[in-house]
Amino acid sequence: MASNFSPDMAPPSARWMGMDLIEHRADEMYSRVSFAPNADMINFGGVIQGGFLGAMMDDAMGFNTFISLGMKYAMATIDLHTQFLKAVPMGPITGEAWVTKAGKAIVFAEAKLYIGDSELAARATSSLKLRAFDGLQFEKSAPTSLGKAENG
Repeated sequence: MASNFSPDMAPPSARWMGMDLIEHRADEMYSRVSFAPNADMINFGGVIQGGFLGAMMDDAMGFNTFISLGMKYAMATIDLHTQFLKAVPMGPITGEAWVTKAGKAIVFAEAKLYIGDSELAARATSSLKLRAFDGLQFEKSAPTSLGKAENG
């Protein structure tokens, strides 16, 4: 894990989706996270609305990129391609995110979401525009569990 990261730095979006870091392998630019969806994410069909699943993968890729590149860059998603493979019921969700290529200005990343920790439900690819990290652009809050995983 990046040495200066602390759990209270988790962005509000990650906290709202119940994101928790399970594992980060810096040498592979890979992270495994979990999400604890809330009842506000359910659609008319009784499953998690696809936009929230896309947001989960976007947050996972952004967070993984942030810590994998040493917390030197903030990033903006400039495209996000998603494939929904299975409806996701309310319950635990696990995600994986990794950087496939990091350039000087653009990073390419991928993510997968699983129902529980094994049933593939969605995947995404993304391009992220890098910019210098000027510090948090939101108020720190009470610590979350983000950041407690061991750095591999």
